[in-house]
Amino acid sequence: MKAHLSFIVLCILFMSCSQRATHEADGNLTLGFEGRTIDLSPYLEEFPYSQFSVSKDGEKLFFFKTANENRLQWITVEKDAILKNANDVINLDFSTRNCWSPRYNEKDNFVYWIGDEKNDEIINLYRTRPGSDVAEKLTGVPYIYAWGFNPGKTKIAYVARLGQNEDRLDELRVIDLQTLEDTLICQDTPQYRFTWGGISWQPQEKGLVLLALQGLDRTYTNVVYADLETKEITPLTDSRKRASLSGCKIIEEWLSDEECLFFSDQDGYTNLYSFSTSGKTVQQVTQYTTDIDDAAYVSVNDSKYLLALQSNPIETRLILIDPYTRKVVYQQSSELGLHLGTSVNNQVTFIAGSAGELFQLIKATVNIDNITTEVILDIPAELKKKLVHSTVERLEIPTFDTDPATGSQRLLHAYLYKPENPLPKGKEVVMIESFYGGANRYDNEYQILTQAGIYVLSPSPRGSDGFGRDFAALNDGDLGGNEIIDIIRSAEYISEKLNIPAERIGVFGMSHGGYATMRLMTFPGEVNGNKASFPFGFGIETAGFCDIIWQHNHTNIPDWTALEAGDPATDSLRLVDRSPITHADKITGPLLLIHGDHDNRVDIGGSRFMAEKLSELNKPHQYVEFPGLGHGIKGTDNNRKYYAACLDFIETNILNR
Repeated sequence: MKAHLSFIVLCILFMSCSQRATHEADGNLTLGFEGRTIDLSPYLEEFPYSQFSVSKDGEKLFFFKTANENRLQWITVEKDAILKNANDVINLDFSTRNCWSPRYNEKDNFVYWIGDEKNDEIINLYRTRPGSDVAEKLTGVPYIYAWGFNPGKTKIAYVARLGQNEDRLDELRVIDLQTLEDTLICQDTPQYRFTWGGISWQPQEKGLVLLALQGLDRTYTNVVYADLETKEITPLTDSRKRASLSGCKIIEEWLSDEECLFFSDQDGYTNLYSFSTSGKTVQQVTQYTTDIDDAAYVSVNDSKYLLALQSNPIETRLILIDPYTRKVVYQQSSELGLHLGTSVNNQVTFIAGSAGELFQLIKATVNIDNITTEVILDIPAELKKKLVHSTVERLEIPTFDTDPATGSQRLLHAYLYKPENPLPKGKEVVMIESFYGGANRYDNEYQILTQAGIYVLSPSPRGSDGFGRDFAALNDGDLGGNEIIDIIRSAEYISEKLNIPAERIGVFGMSHGGYATMRLMTFPGEVNGNKASFPFGFGIETAGFCDIIWQHNHTNIPDWTALEAGDPATDSLRLVDRSPITHADKITGPLLLIHGDHDNRVDIGGSRFMAEKLSELNKPHQYVEFPGLGHGIKGTDNNRKYYAACLDFIETNILNR
């Protein structure tokens, strides 16, 4: 989240301390808050790195350096390499454009990515030679969903979206990286619509494995096989069973010329399945009741095994599986959140972190009876002290309904970030993330808030990933429903636990979380027959939407709103009722609204309209607009002004009102 603040539209006047904080931010990276100094330079200058990925050969680490310009950089993977010595992949500022999934092709020495040119999410395929000034655009379509190299790294298969809603049309295409000849393989059909995800090539290049939605329904995601000769699309998963988009994934490498493995959660959890082209058969390989996050092949003693990762908010489990016998050979756990970088022979590179650990690059050596690890890159201890200002407590928060798996009251996972130096008694503040919380990962925003002395509660309401398909689907078609009560129950819980009144408990979030923030602050008191209320003292929403039907009609992902909220054609009365703007008169406290005007994922009207409505109602709020920014905020100055606005908003409207 975070972006450039060229001008601020104020719907309430800043008070003098607001002007002071903004002035200080313009001169340096130091902010004043309640008599303490918040130094942003460790976050924005000393460790301005994010979005790490590892090249297929394991030799290069790619990441973004976020300053006033966002730079895509790379460094050779070696013991104790220094990130600040990295080189730019290309002389290009990615603060003004998007760059997703950069991948190095050792065959032609190009770096490829999908992205846009002005933060508008018109997504195409680009490439550059490291050190170049030129980004070569390879496609000219409105949006690319998925892409993947062939085994020889001479071609790319990709899915192009050419329309939306009733005009939806997707094409599966292949581009030759030498001649740039672009060939149409096939178009999708209303029955199976191509979608986001990876693409895996059969080793002999006879076919492709990718994802497709049944109709436009993300709850019926299928893994499909596209025959490059006949152009036929064959579903590999049972199309009669529900499966989520996040729970279905492709493994790029095949087990053999005739067999591949893939992920699906059609049994309720993300498990491994196998597909044989010779027998046209599909079999379930694992039957876990915890999701498998990822997997990669490793070679141990000249035999091929699969190393699978299972993560939960507490640990990551590494599971070594014999893909032929389907038996588990070995397993061990780590307290870190591990993300698969790449695998070469029996060496696996992980990108690691946790709620209290920023970043580590770890090399693992996989053997039949053990997995040894070595930290290759780490953050210096003195810098960690500047970047971590809280202790983390894991909580289980009771909500309003019964968990059918246990027959007892449902418990929600949450992390409580407790500031090392909290605000004084009588001024304690809690901020609750309204959605996308509960992950076992480091978060700059959480640490900046705790450095300011603010408690941060990061819960996982229903609809969150990581707890199985059914939990993630509990908010499907119920946007603004029971997930909102989960956060209300979380607010009640933390208010009692910390003995902090509602007037100093705020809610914040981005995108879906921005919507949830506004919904929580304007909640009418009952939904789905369940009554709940909590008078949140304030809210900060970024890139959210206040009108669900407007969002559906003005987004580049309308299938998301259809899944989460329902069909505007048949559910319009319910969607209007669950739109925060409908109940704006019930807002419980001051609201800060933040949005970029190039946002095609959540149209800026989502915040503008709410600001206008609150002005009509004479309700306290502040509206901040970021010209040229898309769905998120980028750049040192932009982040500095973002945090200055947030902290000043809290100080002015909550602590000193």
